[in-house]
Amino acid sequence: AKLILTHHPSFTLIILITTPPFKVGSTASYIAAFLATTPSISFHQLPPIPLDSASYDSPDALTSDLVNLNNVHVQVALTSTLRSLCIDLFCYPALEIATHLGIPAYNFFTSNASCLALYLHLPSIYRNTTDNFKDVDTVFHLPCLPPTTLNHLPDTTLLKNTIECDFLINCTAHLAKSAGNIINTFETLEPKVVKALSLGFSIPDGPNQTQTPPISARSVVFLCFGSMGLFSKDQMMEIAVGLERSGQRFLWVVSNPLPNNNKQGFSKGSHPSLEGFLDRTSGGVGHDSVGGFVTHCGWNSVLESICTGVPMVAWLLYAKQKLNKILLLEELKLALPVNESENGLVSAE
Repeated sequence: AKLILTHHPSFTLIILITTPPFKVGSTASYIAAFLATTPSISFHQLPPIPLDSASYDSPDALTSDLVNLNNVHVQVALTSTLRSLCIDLFCYPALEIATHLGIPAYNFFTSNASCLALYLHLPSIYRNTTDNFKDVDTVFHLPCLPPTTLNHLPDTTLLKNTIECDFLINCTAHLAKSAGNIINTFETLEPKVVKALSLGFSIPDGPNQTQTPPISARSVVFLCFGSMGLFSKDQMMEIAVGLERSGQRFLWVVSNPLPNNNKQGFSKGSHPSLEGFLDRTSGGVGHDSVGGFVTHCGWNSVLESICTGVPMVAWLLYAKQKLNKILLLEELKLALPVNESENGLVSAE
């Protein structure tokens, strides 16, 4: 909390404290001294939850119920002018409250970035492993982490289908659902894994850095024609053939599905010149290193292109774009025109 105030001194921070159903060391004197010197941070003690600690087999099982049952008290405490929520790994049920209140929730991860990267993959490792982790010595590899064996995972996960294991798996399954993670580390200590986390490579279902080689800046052609940029089937064919022949990486936003089948013209065998189109060109899709913009010249698109310094190819389709074309081509000289045939078709050439 003090570190956040260092960067954002205008913030007001509230720390919620649970009241466990067992004796713990008193923090009253520390909190009193802290409040005397840091008025922008306050503490809110949540009401006690009536739980019988003797009825639980382990502290983890008790903690799981304590966190879940506290949710109603957390929601009451947060119904104010809060702008964001910061939670501990084990307090994942509060994510539901943040969603209900429409505020972002961030995880405060008290360990290192490498541990966080591993925890992000823990649910998928759990699903894909039938044996108990303690009995498995298989080595697995994760982005930017050294090879690891399952029996080196946290003790609470070594036996599957226990309350302790299920609780930690649920906690880690919610890590990627937060707005972000605050990690107790620094970038120069763990540069590779911090970068991997920032780019999404260490998040399951995120970008897969092993499949796509690095793409140089300004090497991708971006094609987008606005919400009303509809093309005939013949024109779609010409665009597809032209992109493939160009050999350029591209990102093409197709706003209209083709008749009968939204992949018609792109599936194998549907057209002699387009057989395997997606297979041959898949490496160019999904990257933001844009070096050229084929646009309908809608003004929002034009402004975005100008602000990012990306040259344009003007393909006019509707509305006031002819006026925009005059400005871009003749006055500002920021775009090149496409060549249309007499029937309005732009060929692949």
